[in-house]
Amino acid sequence: MAISWADVKDWEPSPLDSIAADFLEATQGLRSAHATGEDALGAVRSEGVAVNAMRSSTISNLASLDRALTNVSGVLFAIEGARDGVAMVKAHVEDALAYASANNCTISSDGSAFCIPLIPTDLESTLEAAAATLTLTEKVETTLEHAERVDSELSSALGKITTDTYWDGDRGENKVIGVPDFPKYGWTPSQNAAWWKSLPEERKRFLIEHCPDDIRHLDGLPADDRNKANRNALYGYVDAYGTKRQGALADAKQAFDEAKTEYRIAYGRRSLFPGIKQLYSDESAAKLKLDQAEEALMDLEALDKQIHKDKQAPAYLLDFNYDTKHHRTTAIVASGNPDTASYVSTLVPGIGTNVRERLGYYMDINERLRAQAGQAGVDPNKVATISYLGYVAPEGPGPKLYQAADISYANEGAPKIARFMEGLRASGNANGHSFTNTLLTHSYGSTTGGKAMTQVAKGVVDNLIMCGSPGSGVQSIDQYNVPRGHVYESSVPEGDRVQGLAPDDTYGRDPKKLPGITHLSGDATNAQHYWHRLPFRHEQSIMAFRAEAYDDTFHLQSNHSAYFDHHTRAFRDFTHVMLGKEPTTDAQWAAIEEERGK
Repeated sequence: MAISWADVKDWEPSPLDSIAADFLEATQGLRSAHATGEDALGAVRSEGVAVNAMRSSTISNLASLDRALTNVSGVLFAIEGARDGVAMVKAHVEDALAYASANNCTISSDGSAFCIPLIPTDLESTLEAAAATLTLTEKVETTLEHAERVDSELSSALGKITTDTYWDGDRGENKVIGVPDFPKYGWTPSQNAAWWKSLPEERKRFLIEHCPDDIRHLDGLPADDRNKANRNALYGYVDAYGTKRQGALADAKQAFDEAKTEYRIAYGRRSLFPGIKQLYSDESAAKLKLDQAEEALMDLEALDKQIHKDKQAPAYLLDFNYDTKHHRTTAIVASGNPDTASYVSTLVPGIGTNVRERLGYYMDINERLRAQAGQAGVDPNKVATISYLGYVAPEGPGPKLYQAADISYANEGAPKIARFMEGLRASGNANGHSFTNTLLTHSYGSTTGGKAMTQVAKGVVDNLIMCGSPGSGVQSIDQYNVPRGHVYESSVPEGDRVQGLAPDDTYGRDPKKLPGITHLSGDATNAQHYWHRLPFRHEQSIMAFRAEAYDDTFHLQSNHSAYFDHHTRAFRDFTHVMLGKEPTTDAQWAAIEEERGK
C-alpha cells in the first residue's frame, strides 16, 4: 500500500531510538551467552557417550545462538538506518508545511497541494499562486518518494530476517559472531555508530591497527578511534596479512621523488631535441605531475606538523584524503575531543583554503575560540573545535579565483559536511553523550555549509553561523534543519565585497537579507589589520582622490577575515552562540573596551 501524506505527517524518529537501544542490549546479551557456551565447551576434556552427547548439544545451541545474534544485529542496523530516514522525512514534511504556511497554501491528506492567490482577481497574484502550487507539489512528492524508500528498505531487511535469509558476511567468514567484519557500503552514520558499538574491543583494536583505511573515513565512529586509524594510515602500519605499509606521508615523499626524476628526464630530452613538439608536451605533463606531487607532499607535511604542534588541546586527526578529481588534499582536525566536550563547533572556511597554507591558521582560530570560552566562564576542556578542510574549496586569490564563481564546489562539499555533522551526533547518541553542536562558516564555506544544513536531520545541528557570506545556500530560512532563532549572520560594515556578492538563484539569498535570521554584531573594527576607509574631502586634490580610489580597490577584501580576530565583538558573539549564551550587548561591549583601554 502506498504511503500517504496523512501517514508521513505523523512520522517521528524518537520511538526508533528506544527500539534500537533494546536491540543493541539484546545483541550484547546474546554475545555474552555465546561466549559462556564457548567457554563451557572448551572446558570439557573427557570423552564418553554422555559427554559427547552434551558436546554435540552445546555445539548445536551455539549455532542457534550464532544465527539468533546475526538476525538481531540485522534488525539493529535496519532500525538505525530507518531512524535516520524517518528523521529526514520529518525534515521534508516540516519544510513543505512551512512553505505552505508562507504562501497561503494547503496540503490535503492525499498530498494534493493548492495555493490561493492573495488577490483572486489579480493576474500576477494568480500566476504566483500557480507557481507556488507547483513548487509545493514537488516538495510533497519528494517527501513521499523518500518515505517510500525508507519503508521499502526497512521492509526488505526485516523480510530477510523473518525468513531467516539474512546474511551479514561480506568478505569471507565473520570474525565476530553476528556482526559484519566491515561496514556495509551506503550505511548511514547512525548505522556506522551502531556497528562499531557492537564490536568487541579486541576487534576494534585489530581494525584500527591493521585495517585503518577501512574505517578511518567512517562518520559516526568515535573521534579517538578515528584519530588512531588516521594516524596509522598517515605514518604506516602492518596490514592484516602481515605486510608493512609505509603510510600516506612516505608514499607522498616517494611519489614526489619519482615525479622529480621523470621531470628531469623529460626536461633533458626536450633540451637535446628542441625541434620535436611532442617532447615539449611531455615536459609540460611531467612538470604538472611534479607540481601536484609537491603540493600533495607539502599538504601532508603541514598536516604532520600541525597535529604534533604544542597547543592547549590535543589534536584529533578525524580524516584526510587526496581528491583525485581536483588533485587536492582534504583534512579534518579537531582541537579537543568532540565525544567528551559539552560544546562542539565546526569551522568551514571558503576560497583559498588548502592544508599546507591554511590548516594552522584555522586551528589557531579554533584555539582562540576555546580561550574565549574560558573568558566567558566555561572550562575550555569542555569545548572541542574542529577545523573542517574536508571539502575542496575554490582556489584563490590569484589566477584561479574564477573558481569562486563555480557553485559545483559547494554542491559537492555540502553532502560531506552534512554527513560529518550527522556523524558527530550519531557518535554522541551511541555513547550517551549530549552536546551543543554548532556549524561556524565563512565566505564560500557559508554557502557550502548552508546547503549542507538542508541535508541533515532535525536535531543534528543546534546553531548555524555565517560570516562574510556570498550567499546563504537557501531561499528561505525554513530550508535549514536548524531550530528557529538559531541561524546567525555577521557582516562587517565595509571592506568585504564578498558579502552578498553571488547570485541568489544558485548561491542562495544574501544572509543579511534572509527573513528570520538573527543578526550578530559585525563589529570587527578593532581587528589587528582592519582597514577603515577615509572620507573624501573636497579640498583633496584629484591625485589624492585617485590614490584613495586605488587604495580602496587594494583593500577590497581587507576585512573579509577580520571576524576571526579574538579581540573583536563579532568573534566574542560567535563564542557566545556556541556556548548557548546571549550575544554581547552594547553596554557589555562598551565596558569591555573601557577595561581594555586602561
